[in-house]
Amino acid sequence: MQAEIIGIEDGIVGVRVVDPRGNTHLVEIDFDEQDTIDLHAQEAYPLEASDQTEDVQRIMDQVLARARFEAHTQTEYDILRSGWDPTQLRRGIDALKRISDDEFDDLFYEYYTALHDPTRLKDEYDIGPDTAEVEGNPRIALVIKSFCIDDQNEIVNDLPLFVFYSSEQADKNYTAGPDPDCPSGTTEIPSMLPPFKDAPEDFVYPEDFRGLMINNLICQIRDVYRNMGERPPKQYDIDGFGKPHGNFDR
Repeated sequence: MQAEIIGIEDGIVGVRVVDPRGNTHLVEIDFDEQDTIDLHAQEAYPLEASDQTEDVQRIMDQVLARARFEAHTQTEYDILRSGWDPTQLRRGIDALKRISDDEFDDLFYEYYTALHDPTRLKDEYDIGPDTAEVEGNPRIALVIKSFCIDDQNEIVNDLPLFVFYSSEQADKNYTAGPDPDCPSGTTEIPSMLPPFKDAPEDFVYPEDFRGLMINNLICQIRDVYRNMGERPPKQYDIDGFGKPHGNFDR
């Protein structure tokens, strides 16, 4: 997609986006009120979502994502959350590479063991057949471990494990666990991985697990680009699990 900033006025960033079909969209983003729905004007597709095909809905969502990316990267305003900002995710990769094995073990051993056996998380977060928000036997679908980095890309804090769970009878995921924020002045970097199914016999902790977390952050960067309908830069277009959902096919 092609995108350009066409104006900034009264707390609004205007972005023109041309989608892959050559149609023009105008998007207005309120950077002072992040909860405000972006104004999206175009004349090529039906206005009501109920009248749009699945492909058109995907294009519309990707246009909004591309407009927000343009506003975030081409102005001084923070539009994107750190987990959807490739620059911040790259900083997270650097942070993981530079810490020692002992520091890595202190921060992430619990994460490693939870991915091997998420049963403890089901017990700790009270995710059972009678207590979960899903019918049937709930299963852990994704475990998120966020860490906080300072301006020098040093890990200064970490956050509790946070999970997505579902069941065979459910058509969506539910969440469980504490969801605190990183301290002011730091940046939150989320690692998000599904529980291990068949870990290779030669998988070595902590070396291979550190590599797996780095691979996940690279794949998250890949999926940020896919989410806005663009081909990722070559160095990030690799195989692996990145974002669990977005405007793209897994």
